Amino acid sequence: MGSGGMGGYLGAKLAVSGHDVIFIARGRHLDALKSNGLKLISQNGDIHINKPSVYEDTRDVGPVDLILFCVKLYDTKPAALACKPMMNHDTFLLTLQNGVESADIISSIIGPGKTISGAIYVSASIQSPGIIKHSGGNDTIRFAEADNLPSARTDILENIFDQAGLIGLRADNMKEMLWSKFVLLCANAGLGSLTDSGTKTMCSDPDTKEILLAAMWEVFNVAKAMDIMLPESIIEDILNLLLHDQQEEMIASQCLDLRCGKMLELEWIQGTLHRLGKLHNVPTPINSTAYVALRRFASGSKSN
Repeated sequence: MGSGGMGGYLGAKLAVSGHDVIFIARGRHLDALKSNGLKLISQNGDIHINKPSVYEDTRDVGPVDLILFCVKLYDTKPAALACKPMMNHDTFLLTLQNGVESADIISSIIGPGKTISGAIYVSASIQSPGIIKHSGGNDTIRFAEADNLPSARTDILENIFDQAGLIGLRADNMKEMLWSKFVLLCANAGLGSLTDSGTKTMCSDPDTKEILLAAMWEVFNVAKAMDIMLPESIIEDILNLLLHDQQEEMIASQCLDLRCGKMLELEWIQGTLHRLGKLHNVPTPINSTAYVALRRFASGSKSN
């Protein structure tokens, strides 16, 4: 569900590993997939799915086993509603969206007990209609049931991602999993959008690096106030990753969307932290500044 950067990347990897994959797409991307197939450009090897199964209307698909939910956060509600015709009593959904609240939103529409939360560490985007560019990440997908226990569904996810040459790992704690990613994601999306830069560039400037780290601590402190206990070393671990292990610029999707004049996921990223910070009396001045400064761009300036 959603065949852009993340959905297109995962769908291509799963399809070449022998799985029956159906792509849901729209607009020029849909037309290109139908005409020219799906092309994935990656330093790990290019993939071309010549004739993918692609649909716009989910009512034409029929029941499926698993839905990988990869739409932008502002499309969550209509996309979740569109999933219902593809679901039977055994179908389950893995949401790989940004943020920390999408599973609750989806469950309110498709019903409880059908959604698994996930966090993906892959950088991929639509280079042009029908063409996905994979630019980085460690190919890891972490996921957890709401009760944090192993299940037949998490076993399935581990197996299919392993078959696709990816790393599928069940997390021991869903909230810690989501907030661990949100620490960098939120700070990078906010400050990166304000400075029009990625983490490599921000960390190369002492002033910007200091602000980036402070923005990450704001996320950490909000999580702590919510009794979500992240490792005390998480900021240092992220910084070491950015300074020593990162090969390419990690540019937030929100920054890329801002450059293109597209809608932003602002309300579900900086907006979420701003709201939760106020609720729990935790100051979030950097992320809140990013929120109010970027709000005028939230609806985008160009048609997709």
